[in-house]
Amino acid sequence: MDSRPFNFYLSLCFHVVGLCYGKGLLPAESMVGEVTHNVTFTIVNPPNSPFRSVAWTANGFNVITSGGIAADDIGTGYVGRITLDTTTGSLELRNLVLSDTGEYFVSILTVGQPLEGKTTLRVYDGPENITLKVTPLDVLYGSGSDLTLSCSAVSSPPAQFQWALNGELLSNQGPVLRLENIQASQSGRYSCWAHNTRTLGYQTSEPSDITVLERISSAKLTISSNSPIIEGGSVTLTCDASGSISNRDWMKDGQPLSHSERITFSGDNKTVSISPLNLTDSGIFLCHLANLLSNENASYNLTVNLKGSTQGGLNVGAIVGGSLGAVAVVAVTVIGGVAAMKKGYFKKITSGGRTVGNTGESSANGGGLGGNQELNYADITQFQKRDGGSVQLGNLGISSTEYAQVRVNNRPGQPT
Repeated sequence: MDSRPFNFYLSLCFHVVGLCYGKGLLPAESMVGEVTHNVTFTIVNPPNSPFRSVAWTANGFNVITSGGIAADDIGTGYVGRITLDTTTGSLELRNLVLSDTGEYFVSILTVGQPLEGKTTLRVYDGPENITLKVTPLDVLYGSGSDLTLSCSAVSSPPAQFQWALNGELLSNQGPVLRLENIQASQSGRYSCWAHNTRTLGYQTSEPSDITVLERISSAKLTISSNSPIIEGGSVTLTCDASGSISNRDWMKDGQPLSHSERITFSGDNKTVSISPLNLTDSGIFLCHLANLLSNENASYNLTVNLKGSTQGGLNVGAIVGGSLGAVAVVAVTVIGGVAAMKKGYFKKITSGGRTVGNTGESSANGGGLGGNQELNYADITQFQKRDGGSVQLGNLGISSTEYAQVRVNNRPGQPT
């Protein structure tokens, strides 16, 4: 069907007579669309009488002419892109391109007078090939690092950029985002959103994940207990530090510490609880804290004391003085880690056929048999054993009295 005579008639009707124009046939406002999207030219007040023909043109070129006995005449470049509603005359235009921008006319011929409407379509282009780049590029970053994020896009007119973190727009605009002295709280998915003055919405880049870790520092291992640390009691060890802690591993005396009926770990491995305590629990506990950037150790030397001893003290032996002498039983009064040792009843021993030493209990003022009673002070937080080993005293924070066999220098007594 040749639409030119029909279009000429409608144009003549509109320009000369002025009565054929369908007022309000199309919206008065201009229409907008984006490249690859769709738009629909909707007839606002379709005529009540049946259509004889409908013709749409864009910038003077035929889009579609439908009516009569002939097949629809579809213009070049519109095949497969348009759908005409023959009931209302509305037209859908799909997969928009920039060249679809322009003026659109519709002519509807009914049994009565012909009607005509017009509108303007502006097709905008969304920016393409949006690329986000992070410098320096790494899997993770230490706190205090400086990063630069840059965004680019193919766009005409040039694109404008907005930055987003975890999908939320930031106040930062422009193609470059500088992150200086970045902290762990700034970790997340960064993306840039691009648009231009002809874009209806934003186009986004592929997000970039930025993970910031704080280096571990000030590691410490502390204990808490509701009672003296003695066998049968309980204790909780807590391992903590500043920074981003990914892993906590526990060891005792150089061996991995494992869960048991007596030993339990918190969900985050921050604490270890031991109950009831055994003497074998004494030893060096070590906590290893780590993340992908750094690691630190913290340790604690735990001493479990005999049950029933005063303040958890131990019966110990020690060498006091520079040479061997008489064997004595002495009272060891412990005051804040320093012992005051009081000589008591001495046993006679024979040296070179002679008996030396005291045979009786000394008096408080040094008189009496032997007259050698003294009050000696020494630091006995650790005692040397005869086999070369040592015994570590327990909690010495409170005064207590223990008894031990101690070898001491002895002043020669009177021959017997």
